[in-house]
Order: sequence, then structure tokens, then C-alpha cells
Amino acid sequence: MISSRVMRGMQDELLEWDLSFSQITAMHQLRARAPMTVTQLSELTRLSVPAASHLVERLVKRGLAQRTENPENRREKLVDLTDAGRDIVGRMDSEFVRAYVTAFQGLHLDTVQAATHHLQRVLDELEPIYSCQEHP
Repeated sequence: MISSRVMRGMQDELLEWDLSFSQITAMHQLRARAPMTVTQLSELTRLSVPAASHLVERLVKRGLAQRTENPENRREKLVDLTDAGRDIVGRMDSEFVRAYVTAFQGLHLDTVQAATHHLQRVLDELEPIYSCQEHP
């Protein structure tokens, strides 16, 4: 239920800005870790370097990202979001939070607390399994 609300909001944002899911993924990565090289972005988004380079070019042309010279390697460019790019990602975050608030605001506190307790137990049991898979 929450996922469909979040996806609907994301779809609206994608349509409004004519962005692909890959571009939004890249924008989230840039917000979290920028500045970074196109190669680093390609690794994080699981795109080929040429595909990531093309994606960055489209974001730059639309004023959502910018490239600057890497002071450590002048042959490389570093990519970062512009204020407009950060604004889009921030609006998507707000919609995400709003979907959860809307879904949970009518629940009784004791229901939320019980669910939190049980979900934490599930997460505690899953954590060793997933931490082993991430670090073989």
C-alpha cells in the first residue's frame, strides 16, 4: 500500500521532469556521495561507463548536475548535483515521508509499538545473513 503510493509520487515526479528511473537513481547517489567521477557513478548505479557518461550529459544539459575538473587528476571530471537537482531529490524524499505518515497516522500507538518490536526481531535475525552476503 505504501509502496504503491510512493511509486505513484515518484512516477509523477519522473513525468514532470521527464526523468528515467536510472537518472533518479544516479541523482540519489550523487546527493549521497558527490562529487564523484563518472566511473564511480557507473559502479554505484550498475551502468556501463558510457551509459553513465550519457546519463550525466543529459542531467547537465537539463541543469540538474554539473561537472568540474578533478583537482587530483585534471583529465577527469567530477560530477555533482546542482541546486535544482537537489531540489528534485528532496521533493521525492518529502513525498516518501508523506506516504508513510499518511499510512501510519491513523494507527493506535500500541499497534505501532508492537509492530516495531516484532520487525526489529526480524531485522536482528536477518542482519547476520545479509552482512555475510555483502562481505564474502
